[in-house]
Amino acid sequence: MNRRWMAVVLVSLMGSSCATMPGSKPVLWVGMTPNYPPLAMMRDGKAAGAECDFADQLARDLGLELKLISVPWERQFDELAAGKVDILMTGLTVTPPRQARAAFCDPYMDNPLIAVTRRGEASRYASAAEVIGAAADIGILQNTSADIFVRRRFTNGRILPLASPDDAVFHLASKRIDLYVDDLAAAMDLVTRNEAKLELVPIPLQAQQLAWAVRPDDVELRQQVNAALARWRASGLLDRILDRWLPYRPALIEAWNGHGAVPPDHK
Repeated sequence: MNRRWMAVVLVSLMGSSCATMPGSKPVLWVGMTPNYPPLAMMRDGKAAGAECDFADQLARDLGLELKLISVPWERQFDELAAGKVDILMTGLTVTPPRQARAAFCDPYMDNPLIAVTRRGEASRYASAAEVIGAAADIGILQNTSADIFVRRRFTNGRILPLASPDDAVFHLASKRIDLYVDDLAAAMDLVTRNEAKLELVPIPLQAQQLAWAVRPDDVELRQQVNAALARWRASGLLDRILDRWLPYRPALIEAWNGHGAVPPDHK
């Protein structure tokens, strides 16, 4: 995930639907770029999404008051390094360049690249190799992991850069493209909002994982976050929050049995 974001109004305690009540407790400052539905977004003027629910739960587990800070996507790691936020919870894909700038907590979600097509046409593809090898017109967002992957691997396809995921709806419906490739969370959001027109090709194309980032020297917070994640996994809370915001996820996990995604490509 690497989408540009114009700075928005500060998402403060009072502007968040997932904020704990103000008080005398120490504060957990969470950096978020709310441009990635359904993980991090603005809804009715308030921050919402799976990341918001996770931030709220984490603050409660740690006995801290939650404050969310809206940060431009391209400045996230600068804000973290400067101590303006304690943790980034904003749909970050774990990559080697990012690992050089921050310490990532344990991954909380597999978020592979996946294809979207017109409703009724997903059955044309039985494997990742068939999707990647298709002589098709493929839509992508520029400067994203999908862009890099498609240009390197879809050697038989014609690539059409799009301005936004919503552009894919028009281009697929008008048959200007045959496939749109994006990461799982963004693809699920697109299909959820356009179920009559679109469907997912339920095959992971490239493995990716999402995780939260802290400063390398903040060992204690990283350990606390990992411990919380372990508890949430054991209790089922992690899956319940993800499935609330990503309704196709359980069926996709079932469909992935037997399908191996291409390993991450960060060259």
